[in-house]
Amino acid sequence: MSNYNGYRCPVCGKAFVTEDDVVVCPDCGAPHHRACYRSLGHCAFEDRHAAGEQWSPLPPDDDAQEPAGQTGTTVPCPRCGSHNPASNIFCQVCGQQLTAGQAPGPSPYGPSADGQGYRPAASPGQNAAGQENVPPWVQTLFTQVMEEPEIAPGISNREVCDYVGPNNLVFLLRFQRLLRSGSRISINWSAFFFSFFYCYYRKMYKMGTVLLVITIASLIPTFLCIPSAAPMILDLFQQNALTTEALNALPIAPQLMLASNIYNITSIAIRLFCGLFFNAAYCRQVCQGILTVREREHCSSGSPEYHYALIRRGGVNINAVLLVICCIIVLYVLVSFGFAYQMLL
Repeated sequence: MSNYNGYRCPVCGKAFVTEDDVVVCPDCGAPHHRACYRSLGHCAFEDRHAAGEQWSPLPPDDDAQEPAGQTGTTVPCPRCGSHNPASNIFCQVCGQQLTAGQAPGPSPYGPSADGQGYRPAASPGQNAAGQENVPPWVQTLFTQVMEEPEIAPGISNREVCDYVGPNNLVFLLRFQRLLRSGSRISINWSAFFFSFFYCYYRKMYKMGTVLLVITIASLIPTFLCIPSAAPMILDLFQQNALTTEALNALPIAPQLMLASNIYNITSIAIRLFCGLFFNAAYCRQVCQGILTVREREHCSSGSPEYHYALIRRGGVNINAVLLVICCIIVLYVLVSFGFAYQMLL
């Protein structure tokens, strides 16, 4: 695996080259030769997993072989420190834009405790120098999230964060509370106010479509009443007698009120359902999505390719929200023109 060329296997101590079969520890991200990992039976840094320590790349050994066809100078990544061919514009590990000659920035995990590139985790809310750089509520949130290394059996917190994308720590904390308590109820105000739009935003297309169809169906009684009510309302308008009392006195007024109540009750029920049960449904989808990526993607768990596969499948989709809004606007315009045409006949 070319991304680890020049780094040394913590079991045998040999530097990785392009032809090596490299596997990555799913807990800390440390690379091993596959044969070495199997012979040892576990990660070489297994004793450090409980402390939350992560493997972080250091500049590779100078005597390591460079990938074939990429001989010459290399450029260190300012974010992760990995060495890339000089012709690269972006880092092949983390995607950071490269600048020739720029030294790697400080690792968020502090100075290396050994020569293997394995860095102890910094305290929540502190940088490598031990300085506070985040608000206290973020420190508390981070501490609560990292109390458990896995969100579910076989699914790590890091995988969930990669899949969820924006606000991943907030959702991770919600998922932990749901799974710990066994409850399905958890408040999500964004889902309450935006209902099916928020489902499309979080790529929950099936749930969003079902709720959208139910919303449109609740408007059918109103659509059925309008053809009968339209001529009466038009007569009141022509007589300059269009008042609230006159509208309430129309024979069709009870049917219109009932149709309006059906829509309002349905809308409130959908909002309550989304606000209370969205987190549980989203947690189930995230776990299923991670397992699907493992089955379909041909990459080692914990590798950069696996990391980007989770990001591609998960995350958010604002384009889906815009598409739904456009479809609703088009439907509204068509229905409005249809009723206006019927009134003018």
